[in-house]
Amino acid sequence: MLRESLILRIFLIIVVIIVLLIPLLMIQSLIKERQNYRATACDEVYKSWASYQMVAGPILTKESRTGFRDKDGNLIENLGYRHYLPDSLIISCELVPEIRHRGIYEVVLYNAKIQMKGSFISADFLDAQSKPGDTKDFYLSYNISDLRGISSDVALLWNGTPCDVSPGTRYYNIFKSGFYAPVKLTVNKDRYEFSADFLLKGSESIEFVPLGRKTDVITKSGWNNPGFFGAFLPASRSISGDGFTAEWKVNHFNRDYPQVWNQGYDVSSSAFGVRLLMPVDEYQKTMRTSKYGMMIILLTFVSFFMIEIFGKKSIHPIQYLLVGLSLVIFYALLLSISEYLLFQYSYLIASLMIIALDSLYIKSVYSNARWGALIGGILAVFYGFMYVILQLQDYALLLGNVALFLVLAIIMYLTRKLNWYEVFKSDSSVKK
Repeated sequence: MLRESLILRIFLIIVVIIVLLIPLLMIQSLIKERQNYRATACDEVYKSWASYQMVAGPILTKESRTGFRDKDGNLIENLGYRHYLPDSLIISCELVPEIRHRGIYEVVLYNAKIQMKGSFISADFLDAQSKPGDTKDFYLSYNISDLRGISSDVALLWNGTPCDVSPGTRYYNIFKSGFYAPVKLTVNKDRYEFSADFLLKGSESIEFVPLGRKTDVITKSGWNNPGFFGAFLPASRSISGDGFTAEWKVNHFNRDYPQVWNQGYDVSSSAFGVRLLMPVDEYQKTMRTSKYGMMIILLTFVSFFMIEIFGKKSIHPIQYLLVGLSLVIFYALLLSISEYLLFQYSYLIASLMIIALDSLYIKSVYSNARWGALIGGILAVFYGFMYVILQLQDYALLLGNVALFLVLAIIMYLTRKLNWYEVFKSDSSVKK
Protein backbone atom coordinates (compact mmCIF):
# COMPACT_ATOMS: atom_id res chain seq x y z
CA MET A 1 0.00 0.00 0.00
CA LEU A 2 2.85 2.39 0.79
CA ARG A 3 4.32 1.98 -2.66
CA GLU A 4 0.91 2.44 -4.27
CA SER A 5 -0.09 5.53 -2.27
CA LEU A 6 1.77 8.61 -3.44
CA ILE A 7 -0.10 10.81 -0.97
CA LEU A 8 0.99 8.62 1.94
CA ARG A 9 4.61 8.75 0.77
CA ILE A 10 4.46 12.55 0.51
CA PHE A 11 3.11 12.69 4.06
CA LEU A 12 5.91 10.43 5.32
CA ILE A 13 8.52 12.51 3.49
CA ILE A 14 7.21 15.62 5.27
CA VAL A 15 7.49 13.74 8.57
CA VAL A 16 11.09 12.82 7.70
CA ILE A 17 11.90 16.49 6.98
CA ILE A 18 10.46 17.51 10.35
CA VAL A 19 12.42 14.76 12.12
CA LEU A 20 15.64 15.95 10.42
CA LEU A 21 15.17 19.35 12.06
CA ILE A 22 16.18 17.76 15.38
CA PRO A 23 19.74 16.71 14.44
CA LEU A 24 20.18 19.92 12.42
CA LEU A 25 19.34 22.02 15.49
CA MET A 26 21.63 19.81 17.60
CA ILE A 27 24.52 20.51 15.24
CA GLN A 28 23.86 24.25 15.41
CA SER A 29 23.93 23.93 19.21
CA LEU A 30 27.24 22.06 18.90
CA ILE A 31 28.68 24.90 16.79
CA LYS A 32 27.73 27.42 19.48
CA GLU A 33 29.27 25.17 22.12
CA ARG A 34 32.56 25.01 20.20
CA GLN A 35 32.46 28.79 19.83
CA ASN A 36 32.12 29.07 23.60
CA TYR A 37 35.07 26.70 24.06
CA ARG A 38 37.19 28.93 21.86
CA ALA A 39 36.03 32.07 23.71
CA THR A 40 36.95 30.42 27.01
CA ALA A 41 40.39 29.47 25.66
CA CYS A 42 40.94 33.05 24.48
CA ASP A 43 39.88 34.48 27.85
CA GLU A 44 42.37 32.21 29.61
CA VAL A 45 45.18 33.56 27.44
CA TYR A 46 44.02 37.15 27.92
CA LYS A 47 44.00 36.71 31.71
CA SER A 48 47.64 35.65 31.59
CA TRP A 49 48.64 38.38 29.13
CA ALA A 50 46.45 41.51 29.06
CA SER A 51 43.00 42.29 27.74
CA TYR A 52 42.04 44.94 25.19
CA GLN A 53 43.52 48.38 25.88
CA MET A 54 42.02 51.85 25.97
CA VAL A 55 44.68 54.56 25.96
CA ALA A 56 43.75 58.11 26.93
CA GLY A 57 45.52 61.20 28.15
CA PRO A 58 46.96 63.32 29.28
CA ILE A 59 44.61 65.36 31.43
CA LEU A 60 46.23 68.15 33.44
CA THR A 61 44.54 68.57 36.82
CA LYS A 62 44.91 71.53 39.15
CA GLU A 63 44.47 70.54 42.78
CA SER A 64 43.90 73.74 44.79
CA ARG A 65 43.59 74.23 48.51
CA THR A 66 41.97 77.34 49.94
CA GLY A 67 41.64 78.03 53.62
CA PHE A 68 39.76 80.37 55.91
CA ARG A 69 38.95 80.57 59.58
CA ASP A 70 35.47 80.26 60.96
CA LYS A 71 34.01 82.42 63.72
CA ASP A 72 35.68 80.21 66.34
CA GLY A 73 39.08 80.69 64.76
CA ASN A 74 39.31 77.16 63.35
CA LEU A 75 41.08 76.74 60.01
CA ILE A 76 38.74 75.37 57.33
CA GLU A 77 40.42 74.01 54.19
CA ASN A 78 38.62 73.44 50.90
CA LEU A 79 40.01 71.16 48.22
CA GLY A 80 39.06 71.85 44.59
CA TYR A 81 39.93 70.37 41.21
CA ARG A 82 39.98 71.73 37.69
CA HIS A 83 40.87 69.61 34.68
CA TYR A 84 42.45 70.78 31.42
CA LEU A 85 42.80 68.98 28.09
CA PRO A 86 45.77 69.47 25.75
CA ASP A 87 45.71 71.93 22.88
CA SER A 88 47.38 69.42 20.56
CA LEU A 89 47.80 65.66 20.87
CA ILE A 90 49.74 63.36 18.55
CA ILE A 91 49.69 59.61 19.17
CA SER A 92 51.87 57.15 17.29
CA CYS A 93 51.22 53.45 17.77
CA GLU A 94 53.10 50.53 16.26
CA LEU A 95 51.37 47.18 16.81
CA VAL A 96 53.42 43.99 16.65
CA PRO A 97 51.01 41.01 16.50
CA GLU A 98 51.75 37.69 18.12
CA ILE A 99 49.88 34.39 17.72
CA ARG A 100 49.53 32.12 20.76
CA HIS A 101 47.87 28.71 20.93
CA ARG A 102 45.61 27.23 23.57
CA GLY A 103 44.80 23.67 22.53
CA ILE A 104 43.60 23.75 18.92
CA TYR A 105 42.68 27.44 19.11
CA GLU A 106 44.71 30.42 17.91
CA VAL A 107 44.68 33.67 19.86
CA VAL A 108 46.01 36.97 18.52
CA LEU A 109 47.90 39.22 20.95
CA TYR A 110 50.01 42.30 20.40
CA ASN A 111 52.86 44.40 21.71
CA ALA A 112 52.36 48.11 21.10
CA LYS A 113 54.97 50.85 21.04
CA ILE A 114 53.13 54.01 22.11
CA GLN A 115 54.41 57.55 21.67
CA MET A 116 52.22 60.42 22.87
CA LYS A 117 53.23 64.06 22.57
CA GLY A 118 51.58 67.44 22.43
CA SER A 119 51.20 70.68 24.31
CA PHE A 120 49.04 72.74 26.65
CA ILE A 121 48.74 76.49 26.10
CA SER A 122 49.11 78.93 28.97
CA ALA A 123 45.89 80.76 28.05
CA ASP A 124 44.02 77.81 29.52
CA PHE A 125 45.65 78.39 32.90
CA LEU A 126 44.90 82.09 33.39
CA ASP A 127 42.52 81.08 36.15
CA ALA A 128 45.35 79.17 37.81
CA GLN A 129 46.77 82.25 39.55
CA SER A 130 46.75 81.83 43.30
CA LYS A 131 45.43 84.10 45.95
CA PRO A 132 47.70 84.76 48.90
CA GLY A 133 47.73 81.74 51.19
CA ASP A 134 46.35 79.37 48.54
CA THR A 135 48.32 76.33 47.38
CA LYS A 136 48.14 74.44 44.13
CA ASP A 137 49.50 71.22 42.72
CA PHE A 138 49.36 70.07 39.09
CA TYR A 139 49.24 66.48 37.88
CA LEU A 140 49.24 64.77 34.51
CA SER A 141 47.00 61.70 34.31
CA TYR A 142 46.92 58.93 31.69
CA ASN A 143 44.47 56.07 31.26
CA ILE A 144 45.55 52.47 30.57
CA SER A 145 42.59 50.12 30.88
CA ASP A 146 44.70 47.07 31.83
CA LEU A 147 47.86 47.98 33.72
CA ARG A 148 49.21 44.45 33.36
CA GLY A 149 50.00 45.42 29.79
CA ILE A 150 52.63 48.03 30.64
CA SER A 151 55.85 46.17 29.88
CA SER A 152 58.37 49.00 30.30
CA ASP A 153 58.96 52.06 32.43
CA VAL A 154 57.02 55.10 31.27
CA ALA A 155 59.30 57.83 29.94
CA LEU A 156 57.28 60.98 30.68
CA LEU A 157 58.71 64.42 29.93
CA TRP A 158 57.20 67.80 30.88
CA ASN A 159 58.91 70.68 29.09
CA GLY A 160 61.86 68.38 28.51
CA THR A 161 62.18 67.46 32.19
CA PRO A 162 61.67 63.82 33.28
CA CYS A 163 58.73 63.26 35.61
CA ASP A 164 58.32 60.87 38.51
CA VAL A 165 55.56 58.56 37.32
CA SER A 166 53.32 56.63 39.73
CA PRO A 167 50.93 53.80 38.85
CA GLY A 168 47.23 54.08 39.50
CA THR A 169 44.87 57.05 39.38
CA ARG A 170 44.96 60.08 41.63
CA TYR A 171 41.52 61.30 40.58
CA TYR A 172 38.93 58.56 40.25
CA ASN A 173 36.41 60.81 38.51
CA ILE A 174 38.74 61.00 35.46
CA PHE A 175 40.19 57.56 34.76
CA LYS A 176 39.67 54.16 36.33
CA SER A 177 43.25 52.95 35.93
CA GLY A 178 46.51 54.26 34.54
CA PHE A 179 49.40 56.37 35.79
CA TYR A 180 50.03 59.97 36.82
CA ALA A 181 52.87 62.36 37.60
CA PRO A 182 53.18 65.74 39.36
CA VAL A 183 54.31 68.62 37.12
CA LYS A 184 55.25 72.25 37.66
CA LEU A 185 54.07 75.33 35.80
CA THR A 186 56.54 78.07 34.95
CA VAL A 187 55.60 81.74 35.19
CA ASN A 188 55.13 83.62 31.90
CA LYS A 189 55.46 80.54 29.71
CA ASP A 190 53.25 80.42 26.62
CA ARG A 191 53.19 76.67 25.98
CA TYR A 192 53.91 73.51 27.95
CA GLU A 193 55.20 70.53 25.99
CA PHE A 194 54.79 66.91 27.06
CA SER A 195 55.72 63.47 25.74
CA ALA A 196 55.21 59.92 26.98
CA ASP A 197 56.79 56.74 25.57
CA PHE A 198 56.01 53.22 26.78
CA LEU A 199 55.48 49.63 25.63
CA LEU A 200 52.03 48.13 26.05
CA LYS A 201 50.76 44.56 25.77
CA GLY A 202 47.18 43.80 24.85
CA SER A 203 44.81 41.54 22.97
CA GLU A 204 42.06 41.80 20.37
CA SER A 205 41.91 45.59 20.08
CA ILE A 206 43.37 48.93 21.08
CA GLU A 207 41.43 52.18 21.47
CA PHE A 208 42.38 55.85 21.77
CA VAL A 209 40.50 58.85 23.17
CA PRO A 210 40.84 62.19 21.31
CA LEU A 211 41.43 64.52 24.23
CA GLY A 212 43.31 67.20 22.29
CA ARG A 213 41.77 70.29 20.78
CA LYS A 214 43.33 68.72 17.70
CA THR A 215 44.13 65.01 17.88
CA ASP A 216 46.15 63.03 15.34
CA VAL A 217 46.51 59.26 15.77
CA ILE A 218 48.68 57.15 13.50
CA THR A 219 48.60 53.35 13.87
CA LYS A 220 50.58 50.86 11.83
CA SER A 221 51.07 47.12 12.04
CA GLY A 222 52.19 44.06 10.12
CA TRP A 223 48.71 42.52 10.64
CA ASN A 224 46.81 42.56 7.35
CA ASN A 225 43.28 41.96 8.64
CA PRO A 226 42.28 45.01 10.73
CA GLY A 227 38.80 46.07 11.77
CA PHE A 228 38.25 49.75 12.54
CA PHE A 229 35.55 50.70 15.04
CA GLY A 230 34.45 53.30 17.54
CA ALA A 231 33.22 56.89 17.35
CA PHE A 232 35.46 57.77 14.38
CA LEU A 233 36.74 55.90 11.34
CA PRO A 234 40.22 56.63 9.98
CA ALA A 235 40.61 59.71 7.81
CA SER A 236 42.98 57.63 5.68
CA ARG A 237 44.07 54.03 5.69
CA SER A 238 46.15 51.62 3.66
CA ILE A 239 45.82 47.82 3.86
CA SER A 240 48.05 45.38 2.02
CA GLY A 241 49.51 41.93 2.45
CA ASP A 242 52.33 43.46 4.49
CA GLY A 243 50.02 45.09 7.05
CA PHE A 244 48.08 48.31 7.47
CA THR A 245 48.49 51.99 8.29
CA ALA A 246 45.62 54.15 9.53
CA GLU A 247 45.38 57.79 10.56
CA TRP A 248 42.63 59.57 12.48
CA LYS A 249 42.18 63.33 12.72
CA VAL A 250 39.71 64.60 15.33
CA ASN A 251 39.06 68.10 16.69
CA HIS A 252 37.26 69.18 19.83
CA PHE A 253 34.06 70.08 17.94
CA ASN A 254 33.61 66.37 17.22
CA ARG A 255 33.28 65.53 20.94
CA ASP A 256 30.58 66.12 23.51
CA TYR A 257 32.83 67.35 26.36
CA PRO A 258 34.76 70.65 26.77
CA GLN A 259 38.46 71.42 27.06
CA VAL A 260 38.15 72.52 30.70
CA TRP A 261 35.88 71.21 33.43
CA ASN A 262 35.55 70.82 37.17
CA GLN A 263 33.58 67.59 37.29
CA GLY A 264 34.34 64.36 35.45
CA TYR A 265 33.08 63.40 31.98
CA ASP A 266 32.78 60.01 30.33
CA VAL A 267 35.46 60.60 27.70
CA SER A 268 35.32 56.96 26.59
CA SER A 269 32.24 57.78 24.48
CA SER A 270 34.55 59.31 21.86
CA ALA A 271 37.01 56.40 21.77
CA PHE A 272 38.01 54.77 18.49
CA GLY A 273 40.49 52.11 17.50
CA VAL A 274 41.34 48.96 15.61
CA ARG A 275 40.80 45.25 16.12
CA LEU A 276 43.23 42.59 15.01
CA LEU A 277 40.78 40.20 13.40
CA MET A 278 41.55 36.56 12.78
CA PRO A 279 41.63 35.97 9.01
CA VAL A 280 38.70 33.51 9.05
CA ASP A 281 36.04 32.90 11.66
CA GLU A 282 35.42 29.22 10.93
CA TYR A 283 32.60 28.85 13.44
CA GLN A 284 30.69 31.82 12.13
CA LYS A 285 30.91 30.52 8.56
CA THR A 286 29.91 27.03 9.63
CA MET A 287 26.90 28.43 11.48
CA ARG A 288 25.88 30.42 8.42
CA THR A 289 26.25 27.29 6.31
CA SER A 290 24.06 25.25 8.65
CA LYS A 291 21.25 27.80 8.29
CA TYR A 292 20.94 26.68 4.69
CA GLY A 293 20.68 23.04 5.79
CA MET A 294 16.91 22.74 5.55
CA MET A 295 16.91 24.35 2.11
CA ILE A 296 19.45 21.78 0.85
CA ILE A 297 17.40 18.93 2.33
CA LEU A 298 14.19 20.22 0.72
CA LEU A 299 15.83 20.68 -2.68
CA THR A 300 17.40 17.22 -2.52
CA PHE A 301 14.10 15.59 -1.56
CA VAL A 302 12.34 17.48 -4.35
CA SER A 303 14.95 16.05 -6.75
CA PHE A 304 14.26 12.56 -5.44
CA PHE A 305 10.52 13.09 -5.77
CA MET A 306 10.95 14.18 -9.40
CA ILE A 307 12.90 10.98 -10.02
CA GLU A 308 9.94 9.05 -8.62
CA ILE A 309 7.53 10.86 -10.94
CA PHE A 310 9.52 10.75 -14.17
CA GLY A 311 11.76 7.77 -13.62
CA LYS A 312 9.04 5.48 -12.31
CA LYS A 313 11.32 4.66 -9.37
CA SER A 314 9.88 4.56 -5.89
CA ILE A 315 12.07 5.66 -2.98
CA HIS A 316 11.17 4.42 0.48
CA PRO A 317 10.82 7.03 3.28
CA ILE A 318 13.61 5.22 5.17
CA GLN A 319 15.87 5.91 2.20
CA TYR A 320 14.83 9.56 2.33
CA LEU A 321 15.73 9.54 6.02
CA LEU A 322 19.17 8.02 5.42
CA VAL A 323 19.99 10.51 2.68
CA GLY A 324 18.69 13.34 4.86
CA LEU A 325 20.88 12.24 7.75
CA SER A 326 23.91 12.26 5.46
CA LEU A 327 23.06 15.84 4.47
CA VAL A 328 22.89 16.80 8.15
CA ILE A 329 26.16 15.02 8.95
CA PHE A 330 27.80 17.28 6.35
CA TYR A 331 27.64 20.15 8.85
CA ALA A 332 29.18 18.06 11.63
CA LEU A 333 32.00 17.07 9.26
CA LEU A 334 32.46 20.70 8.21
CA LEU A 335 32.63 21.82 11.84
CA SER A 336 35.19 19.22 12.91
CA ILE A 337 37.44 19.57 9.85
CA SER A 338 37.38 23.38 9.90
CA GLU A 339 38.98 23.38 13.35
CA TYR A 340 42.16 22.12 11.68
CA LEU A 341 41.95 23.35 8.07
CA LEU A 342 40.86 26.55 6.35
CA PHE A 343 37.13 26.80 5.71
CA GLN A 344 37.31 26.46 1.92
CA TYR A 345 39.29 23.21 2.17
CA SER A 346 37.03 21.89 4.92
CA TYR A 347 33.95 22.68 2.85
CA LEU A 348 35.41 20.93 -0.21
CA ILE A 349 36.36 17.79 1.73
CA ALA A 350 33.03 17.52 3.58
CA SER A 351 30.93 18.12 0.46
CA LEU A 352 32.91 15.59 -1.61
CA MET A 353 32.46 12.99 1.12
CA ILE A 354 28.67 13.48 1.21
CA ILE A 355 28.33 13.64 -2.59
CA ALA A 356 30.31 10.40 -2.96
CA LEU A 357 28.33 8.67 -0.20
CA ASP A 358 24.90 9.58 -1.58
CA SER A 359 25.88 8.88 -5.19
CA LEU A 360 27.15 5.39 -4.35
CA TYR A 361 24.10 4.75 -2.19
CA ILE A 362 21.65 5.68 -4.94
CA LYS A 363 23.66 3.70 -7.48
CA SER A 364 23.46 0.65 -5.22
CA VAL A 365 19.75 1.08 -4.50
CA TYR A 366 18.77 1.37 -8.17
CA SER A 367 21.59 -0.76 -9.56
CA ASN A 368 22.05 2.05 -12.06
CA ALA A 369 25.16 4.21 -12.32
CA ARG A 370 23.29 6.96 -14.18
CA TRP A 371 20.95 7.61 -11.27
CA GLY A 372 23.90 7.79 -8.90
CA ALA A 373 25.73 10.20 -11.21
CA LEU A 374 22.57 12.31 -11.53
CA ILE A 375 22.15 12.64 -7.77
CA GLY A 376 25.87 13.37 -7.39
CA GLY A 377 25.63 16.12 -10.00
CA ILE A 378 22.56 17.63 -8.34
CA LEU A 379 24.24 17.68 -4.92
CA ALA A 380 27.40 19.19 -6.42
CA VAL A 381 25.31 22.03 -7.88
CA PHE A 382 23.53 22.58 -4.54
CA TYR A 383 26.74 22.63 -2.48
CA GLY A 384 28.53 24.77 -5.04
CA PHE A 385 25.74 27.32 -5.08
CA MET A 386 25.60 27.39 -1.28
CA TYR A 387 29.34 28.11 -1.16
CA VAL A 388 28.88 31.00 -3.59
CA ILE A 389 26.14 32.43 -1.36
CA LEU A 390 28.44 32.19 1.65
CA GLN A 391 31.15 34.16 -0.13
CA LEU A 392 28.74 36.87 -1.30
CA GLN A 393 27.30 37.64 2.12
CA ASP A 394 25.80 41.02 1.14
CA TYR A 395 23.84 39.39 -1.70
CA ALA A 396 22.96 36.12 0.08
CA LEU A 397 19.25 36.94 0.48
CA LEU A 398 18.90 38.07 -3.13
CA LEU A 399 20.75 35.08 -4.60
CA GLY A 400 18.94 32.63 -2.34
CA ASN A 401 15.52 33.86 -3.42
CA VAL A 402 16.53 33.96 -7.08
CA ALA A 403 17.74 30.35 -6.79
CA LEU A 404 14.47 29.21 -5.20
CA PHE A 405 12.58 31.01 -7.95
CA LEU A 406 14.61 29.23 -10.62
CA VAL A 407 14.10 25.83 -8.95
CA LEU A 408 10.34 26.42 -8.81
CA ALA A 409 10.34 27.55 -12.44
CA ILE A 410 12.20 24.38 -13.51
CA ILE A 411 9.79 22.16 -11.58
CA MET A 412 6.80 23.96 -13.08
CA TYR A 413 8.28 23.60 -16.56
CA LEU A 414 9.03 19.90 -16.18
CA THR A 415 5.59 19.12 -14.77
CA ARG A 416 3.57 21.47 -17.00
CA LYS A 417 2.04 18.59 -18.98
CA LEU A 418 1.80 16.15 -16.12
CA ASN A 419 -1.70 14.94 -15.22
CA TRP A 420 -1.56 15.10 -11.43
CA TYR A 421 -5.00 13.50 -11.12
CA GLU A 422 -3.66 10.41 -12.82
CA VAL A 423 -0.47 10.48 -10.74
CA PHE A 424 -2.36 10.61 -7.44
CA LYS A 425 -5.12 8.31 -8.62
CA SER A 426 -2.89 5.33 -9.08
CA ASP A 427 0.75 4.67 -8.57
CA SER A 428 0.56 1.00 -9.35
CA SER A 429 2.76 1.43 -12.40
CA VAL A 430 5.68 2.52 -10.24
CA LYS A 431 8.12 -0.29 -9.67
CA LYS A 432 10.80 -0.45 -7.08
